Amino acid sequence: MSTTDNPPATNNTPVLRQHPPKVGERRGGVEVVDLPADLGQSKEAPTPPPTKPARPTTLAEAAPWLSKPFRQQDVELKPGAMTRDKTRALGMPYADMRIYFFRLDKICGVEHWSTSYTATDRGVVCALTIFGVTKSALGDYPIDKTDDNPATSAEAQAFKRACAAFGLGRYLYSLPQTWGEYDDQKKRFVDPAGLVNQMYHQAQVANGGREE
Repeated sequence: MSTTDNPPATNNTPVLRQHPPKVGERRGGVEVVDLPADLGQSKEAPTPPPTKPARPTTLAEAAPWLSKPFRQQDVELKPGAMTRDKTRALGMPYADMRIYFFRLDKICGVEHWSTSYTATDRGVVCALTIFGVTKSALGDYPIDKTDDNPATSAEAQAFKRACAAFGLGRYLYSLPQTWGEYDDQKKRFVDPAGLVNQMYHQAQVANGGREE
């Protein structure tokens, strides 16, 4: 045998094996990092929320925005039923007529809605027209004889009921009946904002955003 021949391999010859790198391990001066499994894969863009048209031109376009809830701070409470000691009362939610006016002006435009009123023996009838569609509602004269302006009260009730026929403010009628602490001397609820928040939460009503 030639002395220049290589010796045959034996079972004792070590075999080098390459192991997969671990996250955080450095090889050749480079740190191994973990890449997301979906790297390079295309993702569908999220569906953007609906946006209010610059100015609706039909009732169908305006309806979804008219029916949105009012902001909680725009909702007030008047007492309904009371306990005998008058320390607790049933909250009756409502919004001032100006809140309705503002919503109609902003969504429909002042030129696309109008009202007319007719006094009757039973109360006042309000005919509300939005984008050429008219709906009417009756407002009752208040039973409380201490009301100095029964016709005005009936007019406001008729207007809000006509608005509800279009969906505006209708959700107020479906808020849960909620009792709260009442101050009979001041004739007001102790925490009206907290009571309104409780109503919204129980009914799972989203707080209305800033009017735009």
